[in-house]
Amino acid sequence: MSPIIRPPHLEPGAQVRVVAASGPVDQERFAAGLQALEGRYDLCFEAAGLYAREGFLAGNDEHRLEALNAAIADAECRAVFLARGGYGLLRILAQVDGKALLEHPKPIVGFSDVTALLAACSQAGVAAVHGPMISQFAALPLEDREALFRLLENPEPGILLTGLEAVVTGVSRGPLLGGNLEVLSRLLGTPLQPQFKGAVLFLEEVGELPYRVDRLLTHFELAGVLSQISGVVIGDFTDCDEVENEIVQHPTTREVLVERLGRLPVPVVLGGTFGHGERNTALPYGTLVHLDATNGTLVALEGAVS
Repeated sequence: MSPIIRPPHLEPGAQVRVVAASGPVDQERFAAGLQALEGRYDLCFEAAGLYAREGFLAGNDEHRLEALNAAIADAECRAVFLARGGYGLLRILAQVDGKALLEHPKPIVGFSDVTALLAACSQAGVAAVHGPMISQFAALPLEDREALFRLLENPEPGILLTGLEAVVTGVSRGPLLGGNLEVLSRLLGTPLQPQFKGAVLFLEEVGELPYRVDRLLTHFELAGVLSQISGVVIGDFTDCDEVENEIVQHPTTREVLVERLGRLPVPVVLGGTFGHGERNTALPYGTLVHLDATNGTLVALEGAVS
């Protein structure tokens, strides 16, 4: 099994801190997300700080970093939920308190811009959860809400994704690492780049045109990432096929993904129900999984929590 620390599991009613560490929070969507949680956990936050706004950020860097580190260091807090994504975590990532996370391990939950923070958790040696944020929660189907609760409350391994479409058949196993393609690319070559050797890489994206997706995947190839991994799981690539210039005939994003990743000598699958689309199935981050491209399944070999 992997050496990563799996934080203690949650019980219903557990205290959870909510932090806005990226972009400004839409109060209406956030309120709907709180209502959709239906009192599952004791959600703690300061509204004045949570709704702060400074340009495209949820308050200045000092404010966001202080709130995030306070939540991480809080011994009574059992998990940290991010309010929304957007942009901003990269600006404060180097100052996130990894030592406090090791002293008080707890699952950090988010995706999109939060990919940077999940990667930092894996570097610190603590498992995290790639999953819906509060502002997205109300729009998700019940099965995705339950998938998040199950991942946070049940330490047992189990099936994560089914019905995956094989691009390259085969089976593999390794720690599950990845997230948003664009955000993850910004960590390549930095001290906070995840350790991709032997990992099952999962990717999602929103709003990047096919040639940009190609460029990002080429960056991963040139950085040596695609030669180190043991498998690839592709989720939603939402709004990535909009026509920018009708004179240029773009391939579709799907065609780009198949062409760039179909040459790899490891299992590759499409159709993961995670990302910015209508579904966002929660996934463990940094823990061991088994990918069976032939049968279209991704299975957790250990829980995200203990």
